[in-house]
Amino acid sequence: MATRPPAVEVLADVVGWSALPKWQPDWRVTERLLGLSLPDDYKSLLSTVPTGLYAGSVLINAPTRTGEEGDLLALHREVMLSLKDGRKPPFAAFPQLPGLIPWATFEYPMGGELFWLADDGDPNTWPVVVRGADGNWEEYDVGAVAFLIALVRGKLPSTMIARKPGAPAYVTYQDMPGLPNNTGR
Repeated sequence: MATRPPAVEVLADVVGWSALPKWQPDWRVTERLLGLSLPDDYKSLLSTVPTGLYAGSVLINAPTRTGEEGDLLALHREVMLSLKDGRKPPFAAFPQLPGLIPWATFEYPMGGELFWLADDGDPNTWPVVVRGADGNWEEYDVGAVAFLIALVRGKLPSTMIARKPGAPAYVTYQDMPGLPNNTGR
């Protein structure tokens, strides 16, 4: 990816991140395993800002790290299984298209998952779908980065997910005690 989408630059600025992630996701592996391309804003985000917790609520983990096999669906295996647990969700689960692909989880105020409603069209137009722990759903006609910007700024019109009061805009997981960080320590 030669240039970053402007929204990724805005989010990096809003959360105060200017370094590079220690680990770069291997998008070739992830997309090969999925059999489709992922949204450019998401790929650019995880190539710009490392995995971490946004607004004390949304946790994003990279689906792969360079040199390691892995995939987005394996990362969220239990979430994918829960979509087929008997209660019929309002959307199909991937690999059916249109179908849900999870990309993050959230913790506040109730917990749940964030998905794209993927189809075989342009992944940059996939909406974000929220499933709360209470079984309710919300759909947003924005990408992952625009969704996170609204969340971090406290402007996300959701009844299920919000910025946790007093939480920082972003906490990187690569710099937590005991984990490698950008300095290699």
